[in-house]
Amino acid sequence: MQLYAFVAPLQPNKTEEFRQFVGELEGSRKQEYEDSRKAAGFRRETMFLQKTPMGEMVVVIQEAESEAKALESLRGMTDPFHVWYFQKLKDIHGVDIVGSDVPMNELLLDYRSA
Repeated sequence: MQLYAFVAPLQPNKTEEFRQFVGELEGSRKQEYEDSRKAAGFRRETMFLQKTPMGEMVVVIQEAESEAKALESLRGMTDPFHVWYFQKLKDIHGVDIVGSDVPMNELLLDYRSA
């Protein structure tokens, strides 16, 4: 399994909207969200809200057999759930992840206890 992490800044005054978005992913849209992650090949996705001097950020950690394939699969989904999902990300973060290349990170350190 590969781990992938990224940070996405929240647009000013979007923290509550982000919390509501996550609430929908855990509530009324939970099945759609989980189905989309399974279909794309993600085994795990974790989100953190991080307050920094530069503003609030969302830290996302994902795990998949192939992160590149999972992201490619996810970005290719055009059903109503994903149209909604990607529009919310664009509104909250100001980034269109469907229309732009998501840069792959370079793993520098991965400590795991034996």
